[in-house]
Amino acid sequence: MRAHEPEAVVELNLDPAVRRSRADAVTRALEDAVADSSAGLRGSLERGTSDPYSDIDVFWELPDAQFLDAIDDLSAILAPVGPIESIRADPLLQNSDKRQLIFVQFADLPLYWRVDIEVFAASIERDGDYDLDNIDARGDRWSLTHSALANGVAALKSLLRGDPDRARESLCSAYARIDCPIPDGSALDQIAELAEIVGGIDLEQAELVRRLQLHCEAARAVIESGAGGSQRR
Repeated sequence: MRAHEPEAVVELNLDPAVRRSRADAVTRALEDAVADSSAGLRGSLERGTSDPYSDIDVFWELPDAQFLDAIDDLSAILAPVGPIESIRADPLLQNSDKRQLIFVQFADLPLYWRVDIEVFAASIERDGDYDLDNIDARGDRWSLTHSALANGVAALKSLLRGDPDRARESLCSAYARIDCPIPDGSALDQIAELAEIVGGIDLEQAELVRRLQLHCEAARAVIESGAGGSQRR
């Protein structure tokens, strides 16, 4: 079974200046929303090792007393920054009152540029392991189909970076989430097939499915032209 072919192959705007501008807008919005909070870059953007496919990693340190209210208000805080396609919280920390990891996808940015926000209370250590092993901190508000598509995006990034082994790992995770065997074919075909399968079982993911299909075709054009293969993270 072949995935639906998009009507046209799009060329994604991967201008790093656009990504940096959005990253700065996100951190400003977070800091402005809560007094005595601080936000900044982390990951490859902070280190200066990003490539065109690197996502946007930020931290947000909050006064303990404001933590839960700030999490509840996050959609409203970020809405002026850009159109929000989805906001998800890592299920390992969904019920923690001092540390959470939030995944924000803006509808006007490439899927590669998801914003991952590490939110933590001022009383705990940043980048520590607070609540990671706490069963009570875990939640169940998590879409397996959305997660599978996110794994498909991760697989695309790995292919564009010239790392097929890592792409295979992401695809194994993706198909496991929807309880389906990985079909035969190239990794790009498997990603396209993943999008089609998810589109058939979860109509709520229709827009993300459409966008993943477009990203897949754009990536195919890049890879076939020999322009991919960046290894920087």
